Amino acid sequence: MKASESIQNYDIKVREYTNYAIKSIKNCCKNFGARPTGSEAEKNAQEYMMNDLNNFCDEVTREEFKVSDKAFMSWIRIGVIMAIIAIAMFTLGFFVVSAVIFFAIILMIALEFGFYKPVLDVFFKKKTAGNVYGVRKASGETKKRIILCAHTDSAYEWKYTYKTGRKGVAFNIYGAAICLLAGLGFSIYGVATNGAFSDIVWLSEGLVTKILAVILYLTIIVYFFNFSFINYKLPVTGCIDNLSGVFISNAVAKYLNDNDIRFENTEVCVLLTGAEEAGLRGSKAFLKNHPELNNKDVETVVVGIDTICEMEFMKIYSKDMNGLTKNDERVARLIQDGAKNAGFDVPTGTIELGATDAAAFSQKGISAATFVAMNPEPSRYYHTRLDTVEMIKPQAIDAGVKIALETVFLYDEKGI
Repeated sequence: MKASESIQNYDIKVREYTNYAIKSIKNCCKNFGARPTGSEAEKNAQEYMMNDLNNFCDEVTREEFKVSDKAFMSWIRIGVIMAIIAIAMFTLGFFVVSAVIFFAIILMIALEFGFYKPVLDVFFKKKTAGNVYGVRKASGETKKRIILCAHTDSAYEWKYTYKTGRKGVAFNIYGAAICLLAGLGFSIYGVATNGAFSDIVWLSEGLVTKILAVILYLTIIVYFFNFSFINYKLPVTGCIDNLSGVFISNAVAKYLNDNDIRFENTEVCVLLTGAEEAGLRGSKAFLKNHPELNNKDVETVVVGIDTICEMEFMKIYSKDMNGLTKNDERVARLIQDGAKNAGFDVPTGTIELGATDAAAFSQKGISAATFVAMNPEPSRYYHTRLDTVEMIKPQAIDAGVKIALETVFLYDEKGI
């Protein structure tokens, strides 16, 4: 049975749940504002969300965990400082030291941002954050479980996304990549031609080495812009990213409860994670607390819902985490077929930058994929002060609710 067949006058009544989601997003923004990871505002917002879920679910819990809220993106500033030191080492003729430092920066970025490994967390003070988990039980034996997942925290502003959009982001990312690779390459050249340790570059006779040093000095301009990429003084409201996903998920639970719909063998859950913007730390903490999700006797799928705003850019991520983590294609098809039942043709694809909570589940062997509706360039509201209630697109929220509902009903009927 399709969701659209579950009640009479579905197209009219489902609008109530779209309105619920929009109203809840606005209330949350008005009452709690920005919600950086582990903040009192995020905790209060989660309690607000819990109060709703208590009306729709059989069990609702908030599970706390420790997290370093600024550790994840700190590789930018740490990397800049290390790069300046590496350039100084190059100037002094300590080419092998320079090479090691540049290599360490690249490795740090690959681990922290490429694969979301918490290598820097030990150096930062930890805060207490939380995940909210609501469960609507099956009426009979639980044989399947579907988890709708969205994050409650909001990001610190990406300065250049706000000021210049895609151009500023591209300049910082590609510029830094070129500069770091050049630094490593120049340092290796220095070792090969002058030895591991040599004279100060400007006292040596090597013209090429001096030219390379000048180029490295010029890269400091790029590093200067990199250093201020994140504005830690300005956490953003995060109306679209990701209160849209939160209250679309809650709207599904509300729909099932209001219409007294309980599946016989399918458990429907809503997971509202903290610390997604801090490197998926919330979903990873949730996985540690819930080893039962790997129980093969109960098939479990996770459907991420994130940043629902621009319908022309609707997509299902079959590849996550900078395209390096493969999500479950069966879940991607499930969402895609659910979207078709709702009247939408949504393509699958790869996230171009960053990751969603689905990646954390996929890494642990749990079937997951994420549905989004955002310009991947990205749009100027993404992680900026522009992500406010003015960005709400009722048509997109309505599509999100319908797609989520049809996906849940389709999963109950067919699984994956």
